[in-house]
Amino acid sequence: MHTIYLVRHGQTEWNSTGFYQGYTNVPLNETGIWQAKAVANELQSVHFDSIIASDLDRARITAETILGTREIPFKTDERLREINFGDWEGLTYDQIEAKWPQSIYTMYRSPDKVKISNGESFQDVQERAWSALQDEMTHVGEDKTILVVAHGGTNRTLICKMLNLPLRFAWNFSQGNTSISRVEFYGVTEDDHNTLSLLNYTKHLETMTQK
Repeated sequence: MHTIYLVRHGQTEWNSTGFYQGYTNVPLNETGIWQAKAVANELQSVHFDSIIASDLDRARITAETILGTREIPFKTDERLREINFGDWEGLTYDQIEAKWPQSIYTMYRSPDKVKISNGESFQDVQERAWSALQDEMTHVGEDKTILVVAHGGTNRTLICKMLNLPLRFAWNFSQGNTSISRVEFYGVTEDDHNTLSLLNYTKHLETMTQK
């Protein structure tokens, strides 16, 4: 069995202004840096056998903040990047809807049915992200705890995979900035009783706000 923690990166300026960023390497803003420190504080007592992160700066820096001075094997992997939004990158919801009517609406209602113009499908994201996590589970061995620091879309597809859920349920899982989710993972067959024991935990942000 593996214990898999999934953390979404801290906030970026594009998160706060509603632009779709995907592969675009938008850095953490001031709030995002603060959030990364908050989630690092929340996870400081959790033992991780390894940490893997998307190579995009917003995820990498969030992961490095969590790592801190701890001696934990750490690597970045481009397979953990956010969905490639293709022609939608740098546009808002309304701009996308105006140019590709109903496409973005369909993506949120039926993510398993959409391949973004010059971008990816959620199936594409799940396949590459899952291959990265599988490789890491094999590398660290059984009964280990792995931290994955990635993106909202990426984490949703991984949760669906580990719970044996169709990708049409991907948007049923909230993934706020620096949210923590946890899955006890036994295997990918229908007989494996994988458990989502924590989802979209952001109490650390409330605690830090009060200080």
